[in-house]
Amino acid sequence: MLITEKIVFIELQKTGSTHIKKLLKDILGGKNDGKHNVPTEELLASGRQFMGSIRDPWGWYLSLWSYGCQQQGELFQRLTNAKRWEKVLVKIDATRKARAEKGADAEKSKSILPEQLGAERAKGHWYADPANAEAFREWLRVVCALQTRRLVEAGFAQSPIGKIGGLMTFRYFNLFVRGADKIPPTISTQEGLRSFEAEHLVLSHIIRQDALSEDLVKALDRSGVSLTDEQRKKIYDAKPTNKSSRPHGFEHYYDAASVDLVARREKFIIDKFGYQRPKV
Repeated sequence: MLITEKIVFIELQKTGSTHIKKLLKDILGGKNDGKHNVPTEELLASGRQFMGSIRDPWGWYLSLWSYGCQQQGELFQRLTNAKRWEKVLVKIDATRKARAEKGADAEKSKSILPEQLGAERAKGHWYADPANAEAFREWLRVVCALQTRRLVEAGFAQSPIGKIGGLMTFRYFNLFVRGADKIPPTISTQEGLRSFEAEHLVLSHIIRQDALSEDLVKALDRSGVSLTDEQRKKIYDAKPTNKSSRPHGFEHYYDAASVDLVARREKFIIDKFGYQRPKV
């Protein structure tokens, strides 16, 4: 998070936030307060305007996985930690046995989670090769599954958001929506999420990664920041920083099933920002 005299920039991971923060610091100065910190009540009451950034969820998940293939990020640390898997695997195994005893469709059961799970699978397959599309799709099923919410992110399983939204929606609310950690369990629909967000959103400006330069300039203009021609040029000419690298394009990694999975779990983000389903 970057705190300046007039503006606070809150960082949502893998949405161009490092690039935006660098530009804002060059223009406005200010001080860093951690990286993906939630603003305090004191800061929210300071009279400053708040900014954040967003991107399409399909690209977000692919970038998050690619970052993990570089052995970076909290999610990589969680999925490759054997101790974190212990209780989760016990519950998943119990569920699978119960389904088998009831004669549940094996193929339907497999579609929920891959057969092989655990830290060794994460290290040896999911994150082992940034060119492996099947590894990405298997990883995506794990990260989007209801059964693994407790493993994937602290607080995710306890929040009502975890049942009706994915990890990106949960992080969006946690960072950008006041009181998201106390969201009532009665909120169980997309309409309920939209109403809560509309009432408690702390952001005055949201910068879309796919229109980063334009949106950032507009946000600064609307915040009363007088940009020089040189500063505007710097924003438009600056190259992305902290970019996740991978050897293939988007279409190599996604198939129809994985596109559908993200569309279901991140419906809130997709609907709010008008993101279009990618063609694969």
